[in-house]
Amino acid sequence: MAALACGSSKPDSPLILGGDDASAAPGPRTLTSSQSRTLQRKITAAGEACEEVAQTYLRDVTEGAEAWEVRCSDGAYTVLLSSDGQSGSDKSRAVVRRCVEGPFDEPPCFAPRTGYGYGRRNRNPGPLNPELGKLLEPMTKGGKTD
Repeated sequence: MAALACGSSKPDSPLILGGDDASAAPGPRTLTSSQSRTLQRKITAAGEACEEVAQTYLRDVTEGAEAWEVRCSDGAYTVLLSSDGQSGSDKSRAVVRRCVEGPFDEPPCFAPRTGYGYGRRNRNPGPLNPELGKLLEPMTKGGKTD
């Protein structure tokens, strides 16, 4: 008698992408309902509120670890998942942190822009104003400072 089986013979992975796709490109993801529920459970198990997963964004993936940004109906979170690395194990570690929610058409967690630009301070301001230097000179003479 022959038996047919569908699906993988490997046990379920604790990672959302299953641990097989370490080359996955970061970006927005449309997850299955099962994957969304798994992320939701990770967030609520960490003591955070997540009634419904509205948006997911894969930030980074390496062998045995995934970094997600998740927008729930209750707020946005960064979720870092890592497997314990043992073959056949479904144990994972999850770190969940609330983040500042970004606009809905962008990744769930707001990342402040860095660098120079309009309205930003120049990080290399150059020498002090000579007049200010003259005012500070008496305070620094003689090795005494207040």
